Amino acid sequence: MAKRNEPVRKSVKDTLEDLLAGHREAAFSGPESALKYLRRTFESQGSLPNAVKAVAYDLSAEAQGQCGDWEACAESVKQTLGYLPELEAAFPHEYRRMLEGLTCFERGIQAHSELGDFHAALELCERAITLELGGHYAAKRDSLEWAR
Repeated sequence: MAKRNEPVRKSVKDTLEDLLAGHREAAFSGPESALKYLRRTFESQGSLPNAVKAVAYDLSAEAQGQCGDWEACAESVKQTLGYLPELEAAFPHEYRRMLEGLTCFERGIQAHSELGDFHAALELCERAITLELGGHYAAKRDSLEWAR
């Protein structure tokens, strides 16, 4: 009897590296190509690790923002933020660097502002300040203070 080959299981880190390499290549052709790549990745990789989904949704939010699709961008930001605990669990030593590299806070504030949801934009500023992601979020918060 022949022995069955076990499916190849990539580590979360390897899966993330593959996603980033594919995205980098697709993004050379513009944000629409990047979005197409990410959509196909989500469709074909139904079992993407949640930590990788955090980064994939962040990349989606960036591309959607570049395309001016603010509703989709806001939804991708929401998805990214929901997967942050899994990102931290999968990459405890790299989490801070990865968090600082995400664009979800910038794009989320922009998307909610474009959609007229200034309270949501203000909440993202507060969350970014709590996470100590930079002083510029305090300036953004101050500029949205009138929305309280």
